[in-house]
Amino acid sequence: MTLLGLTAVTKRHGDRVVLDGVSLGVERGDRVGVIGVNGSGKSTLLRLAAGPRATVTGGHGELDEPDTGSVVHARDARVHFVGQEPRLADDATPVEVALAGDTPAATAARRFAAASAAARRAKGSAAGDDAELAELEAATAQMDAQGGWAVESAARAVLDRLDVDRVDAPLAQRSGGERKRVALAAALAEPPDVLILDEPTNHLDVAAVEWLQGQLRAWPGALLLVTHDRYLLDAVATRVVEVHRGALHAHQGGYASYLQAREQRRAQAEAAARRAANRARQELAYLRQGAKARTTKSKARVAQAQQAVEAAEPDGPDDEQLRVELPTPRLGAKVINLHNAGVAVARGADRRWVLSDLDWKLGPHERMGVVGPNGSGKTTLLQLLAGEIEPDAGSRRAGETVRVGIYRQRPDDLAGQTRVRDVIEAEVRSAELTSGHRVSSSQLLERFLFDAALQRAYVEELSGGERRRLELLRVLAQAPNVLLLDEPTNDLDLDTLGVLENYLDQWPGAAVVASHDRYVLDRVCGQVVAVEDGILRHYPGGWRDWKAAHAGGSSPLESSRGPTAEAETTANPSRACRGPQGRRERKRSYHEEREMAAAEARLADLTQRRDELAARLQQAGDNHQHAAELGTQLAWVNDELSQLEERWLELAMIGDNA
Repeated sequence: MTLLGLTAVTKRHGDRVVLDGVSLGVERGDRVGVIGVNGSGKSTLLRLAAGPRATVTGGHGELDEPDTGSVVHARDARVHFVGQEPRLADDATPVEVALAGDTPAATAARRFAAASAAARRAKGSAAGDDAELAELEAATAQMDAQGGWAVESAARAVLDRLDVDRVDAPLAQRSGGERKRVALAAALAEPPDVLILDEPTNHLDVAAVEWLQGQLRAWPGALLLVTHDRYLLDAVATRVVEVHRGALHAHQGGYASYLQAREQRRAQAEAAARRAANRARQELAYLRQGAKARTTKSKARVAQAQQAVEAAEPDGPDDEQLRVELPTPRLGAKVINLHNAGVAVARGADRRWVLSDLDWKLGPHERMGVVGPNGSGKTTLLQLLAGEIEPDAGSRRAGETVRVGIYRQRPDDLAGQTRVRDVIEAEVRSAELTSGHRVSSSQLLERFLFDAALQRAYVEELSGGERRRLELLRVLAQAPNVLLLDEPTNDLDLDTLGVLENYLDQWPGAAVVASHDRYVLDRVCGQVVAVEDGILRHYPGGWRDWKAAHAGGSSPLESSRGPTAEAETTANPSRACRGPQGRRERKRSYHEEREMAAAEARLADLTQRRDELAARLQQAGDNHQHAAELGTQLAWVNDELSQLEERWLELAMIGDNA
């Protein structure tokens, strides 16, 4: 049964056609992932699909209507839309927002919540007690009759899983991230027939993303979502729809199979272009024979030759790709050192330590991921590393060659009436590329997919993803050699993320990435530190090591330190996997030292081999036999790495043979 349908829909933003006569049908059981470059119209498609009757957490101002064409929902189908930045009333509570549905059960639950609050306020007032208690009794009876208890319980449970606290307190003074999680809870608490989500993983931590993935995989109705999370997209989507140059290109299957199909389409297009070019060369040779030779030929033959030449002329790049070609200044051996560092915040007369006892030496070529619950202090850690805040205890020291670039979770405020080209010219008027060529700020913007029209546009006219891409260019144009990335995947399209990841592979500087995106943590960061209760714990095996530790309910570092090691909660990655000083029972022998050195060399070789195989596997395309062979080799290398890392850790925990 089709629950939602778009037919011949066209939508313009000013003079630009965003969607050009597109059609899309979504049936019960469909889980459709929408992808496309920033500014291609993904969010516009979702707002149009929601239609005029959808429930919108955060206000109906987020919806849109087509210029031409139609959007139809099945009769009595309940549609719920959650946008990227929901606007919620400051005086509403999370529970009230989560119970905002229009079903009888949700209506009863809202009435009961309001009556309970009124009864609490009237307590002790003789004039109001009787009326308030009567309303509470009536609301309780309605809850019993309409099944409101189950809805209220579900709403509170979802809020808890999404890490929303103080659920009966107003939303005033709460962050945009927490408001987004409240809006998401409202959509999940009472499942609609059609759920439409725009970047639902933004502002979620890793654990919440994995929980959400499980919920969406089991979604009983229809699902339409835009997400940058490739693991979630591949696990959830039964169909992928790409928005490209105003059209929709659908593929049945998950994200991985979509990538294979796209590479096959590109190969076919390239082959067709080569054939057209060869044909054009032949026809050009005919045309160059001169007028005398052509007089013996028919006019139709001449017209055919001219058509072949015109067909071979390129219409422009079909898939323009962002190009990062900016050089990186030399980085010395000393980068950033934290010693017994701590950061505290004051709340009234109380002082709470957000981070404490941090010992960390950031290496010159390090790729470190940072994970932790929302509000745990990940952004504070990046600000401390950047030198934007001073430690309230301990010290921070940076090397003389260090140039820090910080890509923030929320970009710096830019005047909406500032033109895009002026934003970059304020940072750099020209830049030297890695090739040695010098380019203007306008040419630099072109390499980041800002054409002449977008360069003249005002900042307020950019989509969320285009704004994030502009901010990325601002950071990289400053030529940093230490990159601190705070949730870099928020609002960036998948192709741009792939370019950024490839850039970091070859980048000679140091990078610290705070992210909830499991693919990025796997792809970029060889190891991870977790911010847990104000301290850092090191997971040398990366995100999967962290996940395995938490799946078991405890940290491997806690077990390695022993019961008396509570004071040794530092975050020096070079020490954290060894356990605390003073707990070593013996030192490594000469043979163990040699074994450890050999293991380190072998680990480096295997890591390089793993990365090479992973890159070749991505390029395998539809050559399934070759892909299977590469996959077998990669599995063997990963197994060898796992065993060798385990042995290296055993040797490292014995102690230093100084």
